Formats: sequence, structure tokens, C-alpha cells
Amino acid sequence: MKKILLTTLFLLFANSIFSQTSFYPESFGSKVFYENGYTYKAEKLGGGMIKVYNSDNRWIGITPVNKKTGIYPGEGSPKLFDSENWKTQNELLHSILEESYTDEEKRIIKETWSCTNCTINLFINTETGKVDDVRFSFYEESYYKYIPVSKFREIELKIKDRMQFKITDFGKELNYIYYWDDYHFK
Repeated sequence: MKKILLTTLFLLFANSIFSQTSFYPESFGSKVFYENGYTYKAEKLGGGMIKVYNSDNRWIGITPVNKKTGIYPGEGSPKLFDSENWKTQNELLHSILEESYTDEEKRIIKETWSCTNCTINLFINTETGKVDDVRFSFYEESYYKYIPVSKFREIELKIKDRMQFKITDFGKELNYIYYWDDYHFK
């Protein structure tokens, strides 16, 4: 009897440990999170990709174009950023990501999940060099589905506060610059 009781208690305990629920949509579509002073949207797309971003955005869903011609500049256009500044800002982005997650979260992401990356999309204002919008993209099989929007909001605010790119003359001709980084924890 003792054995059955202990086994039952162990199974209930194990179930509570491993039964985390994803915060994000389980099927195709979107979900809106009304938080304290901000609203986030999560969209589940084909292939199991989930995109999470602040609903109060300026550029998400708009194609980057030349302000004068309205034409998309295409891939392989001239440099958009000062090279040294870009390197510094890229390192700063990685630093923000490293400091925003606990050591335990980083360990779980690195060691226990097959999809360990979260893509960070930055939508950069060409007049100021500041980041206007931030979007996070990850696969539904990743641990990121257990990260609450409050963590993504915290990272968004740090990025907007601390990052500033030096834009080249060509970059200043665009309505905004789209930049992404696919970061893996060290």
C-alpha cells in the first residue's frame, strides 16, 4: 500500500513539473495579451513558427522601401550601417539577451530543447538610428513558448533604450531598416 501511495504521489509530482502550458496559440491564428500598460500579439504561422510583438508597432507588416521612389531596395543593397557601429550594436544586442534570461532558463534552452534559437527582428528608424519595433520569432517546439510576454517586453524596452545604429547615407533613404539576429546562448 505504501508503495502504491508513493508511486501515485511521485507521478502527480512529476506531472506537475512537466506539464507547463504554452502561453502562445496552439493552432494557426493569433492571440492578444493585454498586459499592464501594453498589448502584445502572438501569431502562429505555418511550419510551427510563432511571432510575438508589441501591438503598438510602426513598421511590422510594412515593406522597407526607398522614401523617394517607393521601391523596395532588394537584397544585396549597399551598406545600411556604419560597420564598426553595427558590430558594437550587435554585441550589445547579444549582451541584452544574455542578461535578460536566468542561468536556469539558458541552461534549459541550450540542453533540453531541439530548437534553441529565438530570432530577434529589429525595425530601425533611419532618421534616429533607434529601434522602433522588436519582434521575436521561435518555433513552437522550443522552450520559448513557456516564456511570458513580460520577458519579451523587458527585452524590447532594453533594446529600444540602449541601442542606436549609425545609418549610412543609403540607409537614410529608406523608410526603415529591417535587421534580424538569430541568437544562441553561450
